[in-house]
Amino acid sequence: MLGPNRLLSGNAGVPNLSYYDFALAVLPVPLLLGLLVGKLSALAPELGVSTGAIVSALALAHLLFRDPPTRRGPRGSRERVDGPSA
Repeated sequence: MLGPNRLLSGNAGVPNLSYYDFALAVLPVPLLLGLLVGKLSALAPELGVSTGAIVSALALAHLLFRDPPTRRGPRGSRERVDGPSA
């Protein structure tokens, strides 16, 4: 019996970016902005980097503890993990 071949991953080759992918991609931005502000202003570079690191750490703590990744998706949505039903 020949039928559609379904790959084990279910989405191989199709980019499936989620809220958490985006959040992790922008996590270093406050750190880099702090470095830039520290270099271009009268503030000490250490203060700018430290401030950016604190903001990044708070964002990471939010992602891990306040809105953790679950099988239901961000903020508890009831989206199915294995795709739409037939």
